[in-house]
Amino acid sequence: MKKVLIAYDGSEGAKRALQTAVELFRKREVVVTVVGVAEGMPLYGFAGTLPSPEQQEERQRQLEEAEKTLAEHGIASTLAKRSGDPATAILDEAQTEGADVIVMGTRGLSGPERWLLGSVSTKVLHHAPCSVLVAR
Repeated sequence: MKKVLIAYDGSEGAKRALQTAVELFRKREVVVTVVGVAEGMPLYGFAGTLPSPEQQEERQRQLEEAEKTLAEHGIASTLAKRSGDPATAILDEAQTEGADVIVMGTRGLSGPERWLLGSVSTKVLHHAPCSVLVAR
């Protein structure tokens, strides 16, 4: 594996995924991209969403947090900021980067929440163009 995509949103699941990636890839020559997605609020009459300035700032803070953690372990990374549906954005970034593996966490939704909201990790697992590692 040469190209690793880490989906990171600052959640506990994402932190576990980041730590897993550090353990797996710190002694290897890999290209790491950390993707953060600002979901935004639906716009009336538009299919897309636009993240607020606060959401954009939070996404930037989260990405910098992941970048710092990776750097502390000698892993260089690039940051990718995306907006919109998280699963779609992660899949698009994986395709764009030609990722060999996507590393991500789970939010730990309960059955009803997962049914209503859907699981980002499940969507990515079903549609990814590469292997997916889900840290629990």
